[in-house]
Amino acid sequence: MVDTRLKDYIHKNQGRFVEDISRLVAQRSVSARKEGIEECSKLVSSMIKEIGGKPGILRQDGSAPLVYGEIKSSKSEKTILLYNHYDVQPEEPLELWKSPPFKPEVRKGRLYGRGASDDKGELVSRLKLIESYMKVYGEPPCNIKFCFEGEEETGSNGLPRYVSQNKELFRCDASLWEHGSITEEGRPIVSLGGKGTLYVEYTVRSLRQDAHSAHAAILPSAPWRMVWLLNLIKDQNERVLVPGWYDGVEDFTRTELKFLDGQPFDRKFFEESYGPDEFVKASTDLELKTALQSRPTANIAGIWAGYQGVGMKTVLPAEVHCKMDFRLALGQDPKALFKKLRAYLDENGFSDVKMTVLDSEPAARTPPSDPWAKAAMRAGEKVYGKKSVVELCSPGTSPHYLIRDNYGAPIVSIGISPPDASLHAPNENIRLDLLERGMVWIAQTFENYLGAV
Repeated sequence: MVDTRLKDYIHKNQGRFVEDISRLVAQRSVSARKEGIEECSKLVSSMIKEIGGKPGILRQDGSAPLVYGEIKSSKSEKTILLYNHYDVQPEEPLELWKSPPFKPEVRKGRLYGRGASDDKGELVSRLKLIESYMKVYGEPPCNIKFCFEGEEETGSNGLPRYVSQNKELFRCDASLWEHGSITEEGRPIVSLGGKGTLYVEYTVRSLRQDAHSAHAAILPSAPWRMVWLLNLIKDQNERVLVPGWYDGVEDFTRTELKFLDGQPFDRKFFEESYGPDEFVKASTDLELKTALQSRPTANIAGIWAGYQGVGMKTVLPAEVHCKMDFRLALGQDPKALFKKLRAYLDENGFSDVKMTVLDSEPAARTPPSDPWAKAAMRAGEKVYGKKSVVELCSPGTSPHYLIRDNYGAPIVSIGISPPDASLHAPNENIRLDLLERGMVWIAQTFENYLGAV
């Protein structure tokens, strides 16, 4: 049970905590444009120092600085790693913001600004929880480590090298991942992992330069060649046709399927937001939830060639590009899959096609039976008074595998963000009442976990 003294400190200092979130939100840190990243890394480092931690900054060529830190405890030998990111998405379209994205503003019980939820609000909430422990008890309940990166929004490309070259800095027994939220009904969501990804760009060049389309009778078309290539990758039943693509896929266990069956699914959100005529290869809510969390996908993210302006231009494009992201299930190795994809295209006459890997991360997942996962579930129920929702695997991707593969540590994602936080969109926000409750939720998770060992 979280001590009343700790909860009182958290409650009495909410105003100052919001000011600290605002301070971080006001610092631009758009990784897609490499804007303000260095300045923000220094601010985050100073915020670790402010709460009594020992911060440091790692740097390497071509990557954003990684901020780390540690606070030792005499109460437990266990170490919990807090992973967050200080970079944010671009703020456009600006005209849809009701207040400037980097001038945070409180309106009707919410703090608005780019990064208020993803991920600066979450990051600061955890720093301020540790501050609360330091002020009330003089130390945290166990050893705490911080890993705050600056390029999560662009694929975390530098993080694997940072971790591999500094393994002891991030060694831990459990990890609290970057983000967390609740449902519209106020049920806390405990997320236990994420799908993997393989993001590839194809380039087909058939001519030295664009030609008049009248010459299409005798000159090859790069766009048509790309169409034929893409037709080889996935059939109309949504199955990837590359030989061996599904080798090693780990299905949900019976126990995990029970958790999945109990997870709510907002069908109305998808229907009203996107207006699909029908869902892909699924009809029941359970089928849709299972697909989102376990089915591998092959998605065309972008394709471009030739003239795209107003009116007409009779042109035969010399070159075409296509970007494709494959979401991967647990057990699929993205590096091995890229080799299979390359070999498959070569065997089918497309050895001339250039392929570039833009991102590559395997899936990772913590079993719901793990003590760390159970601690978060029980804590959510205690703090919110409602049964926790267990998300076995997010449809998205995050570098969980680095912690799972290097240290065998379990990971949970829980936090403070509302379901309508407008992540990656204009008017991103957090609800201030959830800030306080989310901090207590994390504190109760610590107490449950440490009390069970």
